[in-house]
Amino acid sequence: MEIHERLALVYQRLRDLPPARTAEEALHQLDTTLTKVEDEHSGVPFNPNAGLASDGRMYFPREDFTTRHPDGSVTALTKGQVITAQPNGELTITSRRTGEVVYHRPGAK
Repeated sequence: MEIHERLALVYQRLRDLPPARTAEEALHQLDTTLTKVEDEHSGVPFNPNAGLASDGRMYFPREDFTTRHPDGSVTALTKGQVITAQPNGELTITSRRTGEVVYHRPGAK
């Protein structure tokens, strides 16, 4: 599968999950969903020490590119996206190139 197809599958699977209640839960859902889709469809083995150069697989943002804010929100950066998780579990993924929201998922009420 091409990377854009795998990303669409990640977003679809996230929609099928119950809404997250916290920022950390939203990020955990994204991490586990992304990893599972990549394990199933990328054809590239998981590298626990993946660097910044692409090996053809998508990875969850590294901890050194993740900022936990005092209000409980979290911002994580990837090569092409900004991931923002709010304290209520709301998840927004924005393109770094265009500034457009490419995925949004409300958190639990």
